[in-house]
Amino acid sequence: MTELLHALILEPAVDLTSTGPPPPCPGHSSLDTSSTDMFSEQAAQRAHTLLSPPSASNATFARVPVVTYTNSSQPFRLGERSFSRQYAHIYATRLIQMRPFLVSRAQQRWGNGVLVKKLCELQPGEKCCVVGTLFKAMLLQPSILREVSEEHNLLPQPPRSKYIHADDELILEDELQRIKLAGTIDVAKLVTGTVLAVLGSAGDNGKFLVEDHCFAGLAPQKPTRPLDTDSRFVLLVSGLGLGGGGGESLLGTQLLVDVVTGQLGDEGEQCSAAHVSRVILAGNLLSHNTQSRDSINKAKYLTKKTQAASVEAVKMLDEILLQLSASVPVDVMPGEFDPTNYTLPQQPLHPCMFPLATAYSTLQLVTNPYQATIDGVRFLGTSGQNVSDIFRYSSMEDHLEILEWTLQVRHISPTAPDTLGCYPFYKTDPFIFLECPHVYFCGNTLSFGSKIIRGPEDQTVLLVAVPDFSATQTACLVNLRSLACQPISFSGFGAEEEDLGGLDLGP
Repeated sequence: MTELLHALILEPAVDLTSTGPPPPCPGHSSLDTSSTDMFSEQAAQRAHTLLSPPSASNATFARVPVVTYTNSSQPFRLGERSFSRQYAHIYATRLIQMRPFLVSRAQQRWGNGVLVKKLCELQPGEKCCVVGTLFKAMLLQPSILREVSEEHNLLPQPPRSKYIHADDELILEDELQRIKLAGTIDVAKLVTGTVLAVLGSAGDNGKFLVEDHCFAGLAPQKPTRPLDTDSRFVLLVSGLGLGGGGGESLLGTQLLVDVVTGQLGDEGEQCSAAHVSRVILAGNLLSHNTQSRDSINKAKYLTKKTQAASVEAVKMLDEILLQLSASVPVDVMPGEFDPTNYTLPQQPLHPCMFPLATAYSTLQLVTNPYQATIDGVRFLGTSGQNVSDIFRYSSMEDHLEILEWTLQVRHISPTAPDTLGCYPFYKTDPFIFLECPHVYFCGNTLSFGSKIIRGPEDQTVLLVAVPDFSATQTACLVNLRSLACQPISFSGFGAEEEDLGGLDLGP
């Protein structure tokens, strides 16, 4: 990172917004070399330029654009909103939509001759398959009584990282009845709202003895289109946490902006940065310190001349988006602490908050969850609320494991609306996977992680846990050609452990 700071002072800025074919990166015959490190190896090869006076003619590298882009987030856009409906409709719709997938999967797993029955048709001792929605009765699940504890003088429950208990029970529901589950099933791992098929028999004690169970499995996937041109990259960033007051976080954010826009580094690094074709900001752009939730309980005369903490943070965000969108297309997803609706799907941030950045058509305010197809590669991701909620009510510890599990159950957020707020849909459940993505990510995780999984029908999915940038100063870079992913650190004072380095421009 020292070389980068020297480059900022001694090397002229390079225009990444110009058009025309990009020249080859200095010192490299092709960008498709193996294990090329943008911020270390290329800087070392061009070290003499860092200490030389500015040249008379500045090199120019054109931003490598994506060939095709389609925003597929329309199912998450809400038109006229009505909260007068009951949430029972979304559970009924979810079961109706998922039942054909589960029946087909059950027949593949247990044979075409397996009996598929509804709960009202069960006979004691008869082995059969039942498709239904899980309800997890949890002893430690937070209660509404905790929210009104001041009124009733009750001791509130202490916050926990996990709400699972050894005495939790699973109950299977369909359109008409419910039954407790026992036998071979992992109670701690599963969560409310999961639709699954169970194989077993009803006992005399009123419980269904489970012998085996299965999920819908990975949805069908369209193949990616091979890229015939230079490699292109998508940068995933989450948790900028503006307004939190952290100086190093702000420095890391500005380093990120300067690197992506070509204002930092020598010619080789700037040429490589030109191959970052899109930036996705995955939620929590503002810090949780900007919430000021206690202000609504204060007398109006106490807050008459005060300004919301989020105002300055939004202005700062507008300036950052202005710098980015002037150079590269940017997709902005809202998160838990951002000024939009709290329930999923979160609607795009209002453009009136960004008077500077919205002058550029490259800025796109999108929903959470967000899905798009970039050069034939289908991206689907969230700002992390769905994964964090499953983490709290399940024994699963790893965010990548939770991402893979949601793909297997074919639902982005099964715990909504039970423990995670969502809109009361009644005609369709937009969180069901109808098509398997190629890149599936969640934002605001504690650390970076990536993993490629493969399905029985040749599905290939890259799972990415995008770390909280304000805490780690780390973003993720996805290669659209190879679906490889690597972390990239923008720490201004150097990492205490190994340097994560820069962009791997391998094929």
